[in-house]
Parts: sequence; C-alpha cells; structure tokens
Amino acid sequence: MPVKSIPFLKLSPVRKEIRSAIDNVLNEGVFMNGKYLNKFCKDFSNYLGQDYLIPTANCTDALEIILRSIEIQEGDEVITSAFSWFSDASVIKLVGGKIVFCDIYLDHFGIQLSELEEKISPKTKALILPHLFGLVHPEIEKIVSICKKNEIYLIEDCAQAHGASLNGKLAGTFGDIAAFSFYPTKNLGALGDAGAILTSNEDLAEKCKLWANHGQSGRNSHIQMGRNSRMDEIQAAVLSAQLPFLDADNIKRRKIAELYFTHLQGLALPLNCSGHFYHQFVIRTNRRDALQDYLMQKKIETDIHYPTALSEMSVFKVNMQYPSAIEASKSVLSLPIHPSHSEEDIQFVIQNINSFFKS
Repeated sequence: MPVKSIPFLKLSPVRKEIRSAIDNVLNEGVFMNGKYLNKFCKDFSNYLGQDYLIPTANCTDALEIILRSIEIQEGDEVITSAFSWFSDASVIKLVGGKIVFCDIYLDHFGIQLSELEEKISPKTKALILPHLFGLVHPEIEKIVSICKKNEIYLIEDCAQAHGASLNGKLAGTFGDIAAFSFYPTKNLGALGDAGAILTSNEDLAEKCKLWANHGQSGRNSHIQMGRNSRMDEIQAAVLSAQLPFLDADNIKRRKIAELYFTHLQGLALPLNCSGHFYHQFVIRTNRRDALQDYLMQKKIETDIHYPTALSEMSVFKVNMQYPSAIEASKSVLSLPIHPSHSEEDIQFVIQNINSFFKS
C-alpha cells in the first residue's frame, strides 16, 4: 500500500463552474474591462456592503495605490505590524513614507494596542492593519477609535481575511479603505494574480481609480500621474464563479480547525473564535523545525508564515527589536487546512503531530 501523502494545498480539481466561466470569456472574446469585471465589482462590493470596488492587478498594487491616493510623502509615518507579509512594509518605503513597526500579541499575531498608541506621532498619517491568517483583529473597534481620535487613515489589509468577521461585521468594513488579494491560495482565489480596493469613501475611491488607471479621468484624458494595475476578464469571471462558494468553503476550514483544536496536544494553538476562517492554521512550538522535518518524512507538507519578522529584514533598516515578532518567526508552523482536505487527511496530520510530541 502506498504511503499517504498530504499536500499543504489542494487547489485541484477546478470546479466545473470555474471552467464554464473561463469558456464564456474565451467564447465572447473580450479579455479586459468587460462585463465579467463589472459583475465581480458589483458582486464583491455587495458581499461586503461597500460602495466602491477598484480592481487591481494584485494586493500589493492595491496597498501602494491606497498610499499614493492619501498622498503619503517623504517624512510621513505609516504604522504597520512587525510580523506580516513583506508588502505591508515595502509599499510604505516604495512611496517614500517612513515605516513605523508595532510588535504583536503572540496569541493571535495582531498588533499590540499599547505599542500602537505609543508609536503615533504628529507625523503619523496611516495605519496598515493586517488581519493575519483569516482573523479580524480582536480589538479592531478600539483601533478604529484610536485612528479616528488621532485623525489617521485605517487601511485594512484583508489579503487573508475574505469572509472573516467580528461580531457580525466583515473584515474590510471597519476602516477607511481595504485591500484584498485574490491570489490562487486565498480563501477567495483567482487562477492568477488579482486584487482589489474597497471603500465607501467616494473621494478616496475616485483617487484610487485615477492612480490605478494611468491617471485617466476618461479615455486618453490623463489628469495626473498613475500606473497600470488591472484585473483581467478571466480572473474576474473566475472570482464571480468562486464567490458563491466562499462562505461554505470557510465553514469547511472551520471544521478542519475544530479537528485540530479537539485532538492536537503539546502546542500553542491559534485563537478559536467563530469569525476566524483560518486562511492558515498557525501553531507555535519551540521545536518547529524538528516538527516540520518529521512531518515531511511522513509526507505531510507544512509551511512557515513567516520565517523572518519584517523588523529583522535588512531592507527596512530598523534599529529597534520587536521580541514577540521575532519569537513568532522562530516558532510558527502552518498546517494543512484547505477546504479540499478530507477529515481523513487531517486526522493523519494530527496523528503524526501527536506522535512527534510523544516520542
């Protein structure tokens, strides 16, 4: 009998609805700025209850366009997490702003409120807040109040938080503006790169539209500088076809998470709450590398999100250390949690993790 193998992701087979959506685009022969893009913009903005969606080529573009639209200039400070994906910090540097990091809580990887309040200065213009691993920051309401009090923009990075919520309110609807990624591995994924900006602020939406489309107010009417960041018709059609399955897929992720919560032993587990939809199921252990090697020997794939804290990357030249972010980078391990994984798959993962800690 062959040894069971558990991939980290199970992105195939592709749903028949996705294949049909692609065929429709190919048959109609309109590949940019057509009806499928319009449909997805309407569908996803309605899902979130936001007034405006600006499609982009990816989430990094979305974040950069937002910063340019709020006119971040040299010397302006933008706060973000010391432990997140590279884009949250890199876009600040790309537009000429000053990166100000905050340390994190180890139990849910969100920024520490005390750190946030300490880091706000007269030069602070915005906060990029990642809802990491599919969890809305548990203290988001307090963060909203802090940002309003200090008149700074709250930018939600929802690249990993499609459908996640807190007290019935969806990620991407708390702040002034939000960025989403639709990379194929996301809870709502395309078949290539795609992203979006969502907001109910008309002025911000118009500025983002200009920056995303060569500064054009109309065809060949360039009224400012801009860039080319677009979502194509195939990705838009795929996303509209995927969207009706998002909530059901998120529930499947929660069911997998519950298996981990019920049966795993000897680990620091992620926060367990109803609105957490586990883009990643991230455990912590001081035996991380040994556990990952052991699981690989058992043909179980895992991943590390993220092996280096942003504050430790030489490209950002930070003099200060952020101990919880560093500790997280040395201890986190992401386990398989794709909706296509079976209960048998997950039980096999659990069995081998528990065996490792018993040995």
